[in-house]
Amino acid sequence: MKADNTTLVDFLSQSKTLFEIPVYQRNYEWGEAQCQQLFGDLVKARESGNNHFIGAVVYVPESGDKMSHIEIIIDGQQRLTSCILLLKAIAASDPTVQEEIEENFLTNKYVSLNDHIKLKPVEKDQEAFQAVINDKINSYQGPSKVIENYKLFCKLIAESAYSGQELFEGLNYLDMVYINLDGGSEAENPQVIFESLNSTGVSLSASDLVRNFLLMKLNSETQERLYKQYWLKIERLFTNNVFTEFIRHYLVMKTNKLVKREDVYLTYKVYYHDNHFTSEEALIDLYKNASFYNALLHGTSESSQFNKTIGHINIMDKKVVYPYFMKLMGMARDGAITWDKINEIGIIMESLLYRQMVCGIPSNSLNRIIVKLTTHVEGG
Repeated sequence: MKADNTTLVDFLSQSKTLFEIPVYQRNYEWGEAQCQQLFGDLVKARESGNNHFIGAVVYVPESGDKMSHIEIIIDGQQRLTSCILLLKAIAASDPTVQEEIEENFLTNKYVSLNDHIKLKPVEKDQEAFQAVINDKINSYQGPSKVIENYKLFCKLIAESAYSGQELFEGLNYLDMVYINLDGGSEAENPQVIFESLNSTGVSLSASDLVRNFLLMKLNSETQERLYKQYWLKIERLFTNNVFTEFIRHYLVMKTNKLVKREDVYLTYKVYYHDNHFTSEEALIDLYKNASFYNALLHGTSESSQFNKTIGHINIMDKKVVYPYFMKLMGMARDGAITWDKINEIGIIMESLLYRQMVCGIPSNSLNRIIVKLTTHVEGG
């Protein structure tokens, strides 16, 4: 490991360097408040002439073609992306610094990687980010935090008392720490360091952590394949909160134990190791059960009768039964149970839930009933 202080401009001005956000990282999600704070920090540093610390970036270095360098960003990608969007906005505001910023901080003139663009975001943000760098945001369709925050930076610069040149000079006062990890060293396992860096915050959901756990340890080619083949397809089914709840219900079904929301990630790691999974095996099983979970959420199973039943259960907001129904749906797919039997069980479960609700009976005990049912069901 190598760690040191540097300035933001020195870090970003590395020649022939591609900053790559690996596929297992979450999408760009900074909001307006965080961007305004970054811009405010820049203005304060410019006014005071004092250095301001903006955080750390952790990366694993790799070698690229034609003596280029690739820095795989393990932590700090949100901040790094925002700083580059800010730089682009400054360049767009002042022709006197535009060429310098674009050549030194935004592009790699002599390296064709990533179409010469210095930052490679995750796939979902790639098109929007390229539109910003190539001055084509008007042709970009759809919502994007990348586009929104770039426009915000442009607005803040336009309303600022300082010119683009003055703001650019102020960037020299923004300090950061970089941590260069040796990917081949056991003591510097990127996954372990990533977990340590994120252990005290709430910025990452359990689904974010599970994704990183499954993909981070793989080579780039395998990461890309598994991400597109499985994880991205699951991600498109669920919002972040629903994704985490799916994994929690999945673990209840698989472990036959109650799982608290705050324990989802640690429970998943134990489950993964206990079953001696490979990342691909784990993703295949998650993807299979995600389709069941999605069918439960939207009433789109292959049985119209069951869809009617689950619709009533969803109205009562009793998703606690999902682990049991996921297991039954898995058994139906494997031919271990018929849909007629599942429908019979579904009607009984709906009746129980309705009677509890009408009689005002607390449903706390239902969690343990569901665990017992999943324990005694065969297959799945």
